[in-house]
Amino acid sequence: MLTLQDATANQKLVALRTLWEQKRGERTMPCRGDLSVAELRPWLGHLALINLDSIGDTFRLCGTNLFPRFGGDVTGLRVADVRGEGGRAIRDCVARLRAERVPHLQSHTQIIHGEQVTFSELALPLSNRDAELKVVLVASYPAKTKQA
Repeated sequence: MLTLQDATANQKLVALRTLWEQKRGERTMPCRGDLSVAELRPWLGHLALINLDSIGDTFRLCGTNLFPRFGGDVTGLRVADVRGEGGRAIRDCVARLRAERVPHLQSHTQIIHGEQVTFSELALPLSNRDAELKVVLVASYPAKTKQA
């Protein structure tokens, strides 16, 4: 398990967490609308947005740099339909955010094209106007690669 202090090597995750905290203010979490595309530009290729609802959690966006992590573009797919270790890890992450409603920093390792890749990930809860958790914003960066 990573802590925010452990992740300081990945300044992009720290900077995203800082932006989230600024937008949150005194609230439990910021609204999705509080974060503009322009503000998220430094992380775009490494972001996934997951809409949460009672029918099934769905990827609204999957950045192109995340395609290897999920086995391709998962935009429009339900989280439950993403297979393998990448799917299990993202389902666990969403479940944790649903329960705790606080940012979650984690490390995730999987085999991609015969190489062991470790991702540093930050998952952030976002609300709707009623302060209900409605969106999970995930930033994921490959940290280490090793031959499997």
